[in-house]
Amino acid sequence: MNGREAVGTMEAQYIQRHHRHDPRDHQCTSALFKHIKAPVNLVWSLVRRFDQPQKYKPFISRCTMRGELGIGSVREVNVKSGLPATTSTERLELLDDEEHILGVRIVGGDHRLRNYSSVMTVHPEVIDGRPGTLVQSEISG
Repeated sequence: MNGREAVGTMEAQYIQRHHRHDPRDHQCTSALFKHIKAPVNLVWSLVRRFDQPQKYKPFISRCTMRGELGIGSVREVNVKSGLPATTSTERLELLDDEEHILGVRIVGGDHRLRNYSSVMTVHPEVIDGRPGTLVQSEISG
């Protein structure tokens, strides 16, 4: 098995374990994998910040929280120009620091996404012999 096949196998295992969306008729799902040359604890410390997504999502210019930070809390994000939206309203559905899982549901905004949710997981890996991180994002709706 070459390196590329090993990565594909590892990603498939993460999908089966953490991303169990089964789309129905008139639904879609999409997955994105990002390999980062930084240790998992550093990457997770940024990704877990529901109140500051602009720290790891370059297309977000600002985030305003409604109420306390915790499961069920809501944020309003401003999207940078050039995308087909300017705002998105999102609710925190899941935050698991032990398993490194962040789940968000899109509940409003000036875009066409309705009934969409996103799950992001962070996994340790080795990149060029050094600690690295695999970030997997899935959006479905």
